Amino acid sequence: MNKKHTLYKILVGLLFTYSLFAVCIHGVFVAKAENSKKDENKWPAHLRIVTGPKGGQWFQMGKPLADALSKDVLPSSSRSGGGLSNINDINNNTADMGFTLACFLGAAQSEEPAYQHIAMKNVTMMSNIYPQVFYVLVREDFAATHNIDSMEALLAQKIPLRFASLKPGTASEFMLNMLLQHGYNTSFEALKEQGWQISFSDYAEIADRFVDGDIDCFAYTAGTDVPLIRTLEEHTQPRILPLSPEVLATLSKKFKTRTYTIQPGTYKNVTKPILTLGDTTCLIIRKNIPDSLAFAMTKAVWENRKAITEVIKDFGSISPETAMTEGLPIHPGAKEFWETLKK
Repeated sequence: MNKKHTLYKILVGLLFTYSLFAVCIHGVFVAKAENSKKDENKWPAHLRIVTGPKGGQWFQMGKPLADALSKDVLPSSSRSGGGLSNINDINNNTADMGFTLACFLGAAQSEEPAYQHIAMKNVTMMSNIYPQVFYVLVREDFAATHNIDSMEALLAQKIPLRFASLKPGTASEFMLNMLLQHGYNTSFEALKEQGWQISFSDYAEIADRFVDGDIDCFAYTAGTDVPLIRTLEEHTQPRILPLSPEVLATLSKKFKTRTYTIQPGTYKNVTKPILTLGDTTCLIIRKNIPDSLAFAMTKAVWENRKAITEVIKDFGSISPETAMTEGLPIHPGAKEFWETLKK
């Protein structure tokens, strides 16, 4: 009788413990669901994506990115932009998501006074996407005439050299400025005094002028596999200039940039490895976006990567292993998604 009574007490105790555990677990899920619902009430009605100059890779990825977010998260639209202007728009709440380069974030965290104006209070990362490469293209006929086989040889030219890059506020113009000032101790003003004719425009116009022989040099940043360079090669011969290893090391230390090697065969005119400035294209979002929305946006980008990669091949480099950079801020919702994938 005592044994039966003891067994009965044990069973009652187990049932009570199980019931208490179930109630607690249910309470956790209910609380989480309620918090998520409250969080979703803070979602905007529409997502605004800022990309890059017309004709560039960022601009081309805008539509498939907006389509992915519209399908899986919220109605979304994209518009042109630039690496620096995108940061400002997101910081000022006039955009929700956009492309930029990691070097902008590194520069903002540096002690260089020239970059303290980069407003990062409301800006955080969603993900690294793919390696970004800085290209200095010189027409082959011009390079051969003036014995230009490196960036140093180009900068030494004291002639009416016609040089072009993308407009101020773009990633290309920012990286070029950084390279000239902190890498080669020169500037646009100093080069103009050497006789250079410097202009800024968009990809399409500069490419047309390069092919027509109206400019001698085109410097800009893009991915590792650039359709624009292949198009130029169909009409003219662009020579890609290497940069100094010492200069690249200096920039890496100051701004967390990288060194990138363009391998032979990547483009028709590349017959030996070319050392140049490297960085990372990344997606940034507003810091004040709810965690649940940031998680959903990151998830949509990841799950629709195939469609975006069909437009720009470089997008296929996105990966949970490389999505986050130590030392650069990332949104908690995006971080949660990437860490979930890595488990």
